[in-house]
Amino acid sequence: MTPRALSPIAAVASAILVRIAAVQSAPNYDRGCMESGCHSDYTTRAVVHPPVAANSCDACHEKTPGDAHKFTLARSGAALCTECHEDVIKERKFTHGPVAAGACTACHDPHASNQPKLLTQPQRELCVDCHTTVQDRVSGSKHVHQPVKDGCTACHEAHGTDNPMLLATADSKQLCLDCHSAIGERLDSSKVKHTPMAAKGACVTCHDPHASSEQAVLLKPSMDLCLACHNQELRWGDATVTNIGKTLQANSHHHGPIQTKDCAACHNPHGSAGRDLFARAYPETFYAAFDEKAYALCFECHDAAAFTEKETDSATEFRNGKRNLHYVHVNRSVKGRTCRACHAPHASRNDKHIVESVPFGKWNIPIKWESTSTGGSCQPGCHRPERYDREQPPAANASQ
Repeated sequence: MTPRALSPIAAVASAILVRIAAVQSAPNYDRGCMESGCHSDYTTRAVVHPPVAANSCDACHEKTPGDAHKFTLARSGAALCTECHEDVIKERKFTHGPVAAGACTACHDPHASNQPKLLTQPQRELCVDCHTTVQDRVSGSKHVHQPVKDGCTACHEAHGTDNPMLLATADSKQLCLDCHSAIGERLDSSKVKHTPMAAKGACVTCHDPHASSEQAVLLKPSMDLCLACHNQELRWGDATVTNIGKTLQANSHHHGPIQTKDCAACHNPHGSAGRDLFARAYPETFYAAFDEKAYALCFECHDAAAFTEKETDSATEFRNGKRNLHYVHVNRSVKGRTCRACHAPHASRNDKHIVESVPFGKWNIPIKWESTSTGGSCQPGCHRPERYDREQPPAANASQ
């Protein structure tokens, strides 16, 4: 069925209605950018640029002559932004790339955003869009530094600074200690500080500031990191620090913490009361009056009963029958022998970490220790030859 044609009057009326509808739905540029219907979505976002919120688009844009709805920037991007944000590109030694290029919109939306500071993305995602090497390290690492998770500006300035790597402060160590306050307190109370803590780079000598596969975001496995320096003889003041790498290679019997590659079990890597950086108390001399608290380092692993009980049948194998020979040597109020008198702290050629000789002033005292299945014997420079046996004890000598 062919539709009936509209009468001339009806056709005119229909055209008028269509025109009215079009006019009503068309943007009204006289009402402003926000209310015209084109850019009203800006006001729905969490953060709105103040000129946009004030409907002052002409603070940044100019109308194009002859085209009422076409606008251009009043000035180039960077020059325009710094009319208000002049502090962003003030004279600094180091300037972030986008700032130096005048590319503010590489990071910021000029109108509105759902991110703080009008960022185009969440801060961390925005940074790693360019810093892909950091992202690769983070994505491939088990341990990620918390500031990297939270956002890079905890440590770095986003625009510019006088500090290398755009660090927030000139003192990179203090930047770390601002969060790691417990380490700062340790350093303040430590008589001796680990050399890297005073060296250029300080914390990043041992730690990766972004991410690592190692605990505490270490650059390498703990022991490998230590041996990177301690594979040579070092000087510290008037003292010599042993070449630990050479010691470990030359001696097959390694102390337990060495076997587990955990130097920090005995040494604090930041600072300590003594030159050996011991993590807990341990006598630093050949002789020392016995005090159980003074051996807190050793008693973390070793049974204190081996040194506090005169007789035992289980606390130690170093006994003559039940007579505890550790007690005899160590538990004295005057001139108690400390562990270093007989044992090597890192490694030795003998079982039980018994040393072949021990420094005593200018003399190295020979130990001459021999082991048997139920005891042993020694012929040191501190007493005449003596023998001990757990099952068939010889008569106690005067030195015991």
